[in-house]
Amino acid sequence: MSQSLTDKQRELIERLGVFSEQEGAPPAEARIMALLLVADEVQLTFDQIRELLNISKSAASTCLNTLLATQKITYTTRPGDRKRYFSSNLLNWEDNATVGFRKLLGVKKLLQEILDERTPDTPEFNEGLRSLIEFMEFMNAELPQLFEKWKNRKK
Repeated sequence: MSQSLTDKQRELIERLGVFSEQEGAPPAEARIMALLLVADEVQLTFDQIRELLNISKSAASTCLNTLLATQKITYTTRPGDRKRYFSSNLLNWEDNATVGFRKLLGVKKLLQEILDERTPDTPEFNEGLRSLIEFMEFMNAELPQLFEKWKNRKK
């Protein structure tokens, strides 16, 4: 089950990896996520990931465990085969979006509590925080409706 990558695939992995790094992902994790999106096979073994990205066993293991713990990837096994086959959790993006909506609401509530406790001596800062909370309320109201509208359009 040997796989190789084209030059274009390698370029895409690097570009997506750099983008993910800029969003805060560690370099090896970013490349693994990119690889799982770009590779022709949608499921890759530990050894395939390690070899295709030319990363150490410990780096691959640490990153895969972190990605599994944060539910960014998943794995399956096959009868009679001890290997784990890793894949992107892309297929669950709709569930992940719903979780994101709930997190947004939780953060908004926390920010509101912070604003309620802020000193009135910082009116400019407080107004910025109030504006952010209002935007989050707007997003919380609009995103689920937009999501449902998109889902209904697919039917």
